[in-house]
Amino acid sequence: MIDEYILKILSGKDLEKNEMKNAAMELTKGDYSPVVRGTFLSSLYLKGYSPDEITGFAEAIMSFSPISEFRQCSDIVGTGGDHKGTINVSTAASIVCSSLGIRMGKHGNRGITGKSGGADFMELCGYRFPGSRDEVMNGLINMNFSFILAPLHNPAFRVFGEVRKMLKHPTIFNLMGPLTNPLNPGIRVIGCTDSNIQETYSKSMLSSGTRGFVISSEEGMDEISYSGRSSLIQVGDDIRKFTVEAQQIIGRKIGDEETTGNEREDIFRKTLSGLNGTMRDASDFIAINAAPCILASGLEHTFDDAYRTAQRAITSGIAIEKLMNITGGKLKEAADAS
Repeated sequence: MIDEYILKILSGKDLEKNEMKNAAMELTKGDYSPVVRGTFLSSLYLKGYSPDEITGFAEAIMSFSPISEFRQCSDIVGTGGDHKGTINVSTAASIVCSSLGIRMGKHGNRGITGKSGGADFMELCGYRFPGSRDEVMNGLINMNFSFILAPLHNPAFRVFGEVRKMLKHPTIFNLMGPLTNPLNPGIRVIGCTDSNIQETYSKSMLSSGTRGFVISSEEGMDEISYSGRSSLIQVGDDIRKFTVEAQQIIGRKIGDEETTGNEREDIFRKTLSGLNGTMRDASDFIAINAAPCILASGLEHTFDDAYRTAQRAITSGIAIEKLMNITGGKLKEAADAS
C-alpha cells in the first residue's frame, strides 16, 4: 500500500486526507526501513503539500499521543527549516510570556534541519523535560511553563527521527510541530517559512476555535524578522491580515551579529544573553516575537504595547528569573559553564 501512495505522489497527484492518514499511521506502526520512510517524505517534499495531506498527517500523529488536551494554555512555535541560524527565539519568547503570567505549553524538538532547536536550548539550561501528563501539568500550573518535547509525547516523531536527520531537507514534519501539540493549546502563534502555508494554518485555527497568529517574513524566516517586513494573519472570530516592520516597532535597525549563531553553544549563549538583557539586539528580537502571544492573550491591545511589555519583562529581570525557576536553579550552572 505504501508503494502505491509513493507512486501516486511521484506522479504529481495529491493524496486524499484519509489516504495520507492511513499512510502515516502505517509508516509509524509498520516495520519499514529508513529508505522507505525517506522516499515517502522526500516524494512529498518535492511535490509540495496539499491542505488535506497536512491535515491527514497531523491527525495520524495525534492519534498516537498519550497526552490529552489542555486548551487553557498557549504555544509559540515555528515550522523550522529556514536555515537562518537564528537564536532560539520562539522558546525565549515563550519564557518571556510565561514570566508575564501566560501559561505556555511550548511544543518543540531538538535541531533537525537547523543548528539548534528549542529543546537544545532548554537542555543546555539544565531543564528536565516532563515525561508524563502529571509532570506536564505540574509545570503548567506551578510555573506557567512546560516544554513538550515532541519525541516524548508524539511517538511518530521519534520513529521518523533517524530518517529526518539523514535527509537534511525540511519534511512535512516541519509543518507538523505547530499542529500536533498534544495539549491542543487554545492560543497559538505559528511561524512558517512559506507564506503560502499561512492560509492553511489560519483556516485550521479558525475552524478549531483557536486564537492567535500565523507569521511569515518576506525573507522566509519562520518568525517575525528582525530586519525586514513580516506578514501576520490574526485569527480570532475571523481572519485579519497586516504587516509588521521590525525597524518601525523597535525604533532602530538590528543586524545578524547578536541574532544568529554558528553552532549550538553560540546560539545558546546569545539566546540567554537576549533573555537577560545583555545583548540588546537579541532582546529586541525576542520581545517582538513575544508580542503576538501577549496580544492574543489579551494582556495588551496593540502590537506596539505588547512589544514594550515583552521588552520590560526582559529589562526588569523577570524573564531570566522565570527561566531560573523553570530549571530549578540549574540555569546558573549552565550559564557559568558556557
